[in-house]
Amino acid sequence: MAGPTRGGAGGDDPGRDDIDAQWADLTARLGELRLPPPADGEDEPVAPPARPAPDLGPRDYVPGDPGPDDEDDDPGRDLVDGFSPPDPDPISGAHPVVAVGWSAVVTGLALLFVCAIVWRTAPTLVWIGAVAALVGGVGLLLWHMPAHRDPDDYDDGAVV
Repeated sequence: MAGPTRGGAGGDDPGRDDIDAQWADLTARLGELRLPPPADGEDEPVAPPARPAPDLGPRDYVPGDPGPDDEDDDPGRDLVDGFSPPDPDPISGAHPVVAVGWSAVVTGLALLFVCAIVWRTAPTLVWIGAVAALVGGVGLLLWHMPAHRDPDDYDDGAVV
């Protein structure tokens, strides 16, 4: 299936002059572009700020003195909606059974990893202890999971 090709080995594209003529006609009809004059009660358009000297870099910036409106009485306050996030829960607030279960799982996995990589000749009792800690931790975590949802809990997930 043959079709038109662009360019070609035989010279310039014959339609190129036509496109250039159309572009020149379009820009000539467009005329000079200017901003409309400001309407009554509006200020004159503000000129863009002057560019800094080319020899200054980002580390050469010197901040000015903050004005009276620049002071923030509560730096934790969100400026958009006035929303301040709640304080996070304490780390040690976990249920003791859950903490013991996760500790057993992590300890069992770490001990199995060390025995498999570094201490290949570990006694059988160490291997059995690592597997028992891992299985016991997983079992404790599964046992402590809730069996069903509270029907009075209307939480559908994250609240935006």
